[in-house]
Amino acid sequence: MNEENKTHSKGEAVPEAGIYVCVPCGFKKEYQEDEKFGECTSCLAGTSEGSDEYAEGLELWEKLNEKHLNKEE
Repeated sequence: MNEENKTHSKGEAVPEAGIYVCVPCGFKKEYQEDEKFGECTSCLAGTSEGSDEYAEGLELWEKLNEKHLNKEE
């Protein structure tokens, strides 16, 4: 299953193991398949402790593909 460019919300099951990036802030976290996406521990998007810029519903995760990972090296 190709998950490239698909965003996932907090609470959804992770469809494919890999490194995912928080869409609002860019924080990267490794998730395993069938784990649940959580809130970003960096920006706390969608929580009362997070920035006002990151409203409820914006706590989105997107899978990084090999192309993205190779650019960062």
